Amino acid sequence: MSSKHTDTNHPGYHLRVENFGKLAAADIRVGDFTVLAGPNNTGKSFVSKLLYSIFSALDEDLSCVRMSRLVSSLTRHVRHVIYSHEERAATDRLRGMADDLRRMAEEMTRVALSYSNGEIESLDEVVARLNQGASKMEAVVDRTTRHIEGTPNHRTRRLSLDLSDLRESLQQLTSALEAATDRRAFSLAELEYRIKRALNMNFQVSDMASLAGDPDEEIVVNVAELLKFTACGDRVDLRADDSVPAPPVCHEGVVYIESPVLKLLDALQGQGPRRIAPLFRRSGRERLTGVPDYFYELAEAIKRKYTGEMSFPDVHRQLVREDVINGKVAVSASGDVVFKEAGRSFPLTTTAAGVASIGLLAMLIERKVIDRGTMLFIDEPEAHLHPAWQVVVAEALFQLARGGVRVVLATHSLDILKWLEVRLKKNPDEEKHVALNRFPNPVFDEDDVVTKLADIKHDLTKPFVDLYLCGL
Repeated sequence: MSSKHTDTNHPGYHLRVENFGKLAAADIRVGDFTVLAGPNNTGKSFVSKLLYSIFSALDEDLSCVRMSRLVSSLTRHVRHVIYSHEERAATDRLRGMADDLRRMAEEMTRVALSYSNGEIESLDEVVARLNQGASKMEAVVDRTTRHIEGTPNHRTRRLSLDLSDLRESLQQLTSALEAATDRRAFSLAELEYRIKRALNMNFQVSDMASLAGDPDEEIVVNVAELLKFTACGDRVDLRADDSVPAPPVCHEGVVYIESPVLKLLDALQGQGPRRIAPLFRRSGRERLTGVPDYFYELAEAIKRKYTGEMSFPDVHRQLVREDVINGKVAVSASGDVVFKEAGRSFPLTTTAAGVASIGLLAMLIERKVIDRGTMLFIDEPEAHLHPAWQVVVAEALFQLARGGVRVVLATHSLDILKWLEVRLKKNPDEEKHVALNRFPNPVFDEDDVVTKLADIKHDLTKPFVDLYLCGL
């Protein structure tokens, strides 16, 4: 099985994008503490969501996930047949068909689960057992089809159609299992699916043309020494770097935080694509909800419980101290997110947005959603915060990065950038942790971080300076 990447000295990543949103061509450096800085509407959030989509797709053992997804797709078809026909089965043979299909589906699910949790380590063994189960299930489908051919009526015609769909699903499973003999190719097929789905759901678009600067040209994304893909229309075509034997599992969790955090409440209430009844969900036809997937993924992460002490107690204390929010965001026994202050609990909807944002970050640290090895994306952390609190958050994020969290933040805050400039002047050895990208159209250059910071600050202050000069 793959192991998570927790090396805090990882050299980072080089991302090259072409024809992506506002970016005709751009080079982005990703390090321990990555800053995407520049004016509004220059592509910072686009790049942040793109990186999140890539690394969240990589944050699983891909061969295990693919095996589980293939079996899950089959068992959905089985449940549909049973749900639609078991109670109305006219003969003992048809009722027996439902029992046989249920038993076989449960056994195939157990095999896939055993592979995911490491009880079965051999991919070849899993493939053999699933193929055996698929053959038995196909035999039941064939016997049942022959049985109902002699009694044509409305019910048997409908059952025949559903069995035909189930047979097709079985053929798709066995065809996919044939490719499992090459574990790398098997994993890449899953990664291609996951990246495409992540882009659709995190950007809330139905096709890749909506993300392209020129919709008639393909998007090109290249993460050096990791993977490259092109996207056009409804397709994502992936090519992993040949030097990588298999797509790696990159991090101990990938988290995306965006303002307004109140969208998180919608996700916690289960209004997203993961809550659609599985019998009525079809592969490739998931609905767009208006709430990006990363909110649902964050909501699911918040609900989990982890053992052990939090990894960053000092950062947590810094965020909840008396002169900052003087309280904490928590999940109540009923599953609601509330703000607790002075022994009372308040709905998050009645809490100041800045308090909610800082409180959410503190809660994620406290609940170990943010831990060593996590990759944290945070879009415009300055939103709803006055300058003093912006500095508190920036300091907290930098301490997380120094402690093993890979932080990527998109910002146009002069206060955060000035804080970073002062910090690096006092501690020039810390510059090696910082990957600073100037938008629009970031490029690699030889400028040091402090010089680049001065250029970014000039970009951000120019509108005010121009306005000031007009008023003289």
